[in-house]
Amino acid sequence: MPERMRKLVANLGELINQLSDAIMNLLTISIMKNLSGSISPNHLGVILSKICELTDFHYGEIWLPNPENNFLELSPISHVVVGNHQDDLENFRLCSQDFILSKGEGLPGRVWLYKQPEWMLDISAESERYFLRNQIAKAFGVRTGFAVPRIIEEKVFMILAFFACDIRFYSPEYLALAKFL
Repeated sequence: MPERMRKLVANLGELINQLSDAIMNLLTISIMKNLSGSISPNHLGVILSKICELTDFHYGEIWLPNPENNFLELSPISHVVVGNHQDDLENFRLCSQDFILSKGEGLPGRVWLYKQPEWMLDISAESERYFLRNQIAKAFGVRTGFAVPRIIEEKVFMILAFFACDIRFYSPEYLALAKFL
């Protein structure tokens, strides 16, 4: 490839990254409006659904800090892909709904504390101390999980978490997609 073409491709890549950041900021503002009640909760469900569709993960959920910002609660908004694992994942969600997580506790709690995405190859093989819902995951066949924080002005306002019922190797593309959408 000629040098001029390489520079053009590099510049285009940088422009796409900047555009992605701008779109992400607009989406984040939209989500914040949603949390304050001015946008339908369906938008968050659509985001979970789209990420599940694009990554082929079977389940997505949202964890929200409480108003005092001292623990996380599972939002009523989730997405379960229709298919073979539907009943198990609905049960996984049902068993998860009463969990309250502190910063650093469980997958969403660590993502909240460190403000960084995290990928777990096999959550059912992790200790209960590391993944609090590991027994529930084992019971319902949940294997791989990843979570990403949504941050505004250095404050995490939600954690998006996704799970699959089979082993999925680490994918920086999936983390980037979940962060972007």
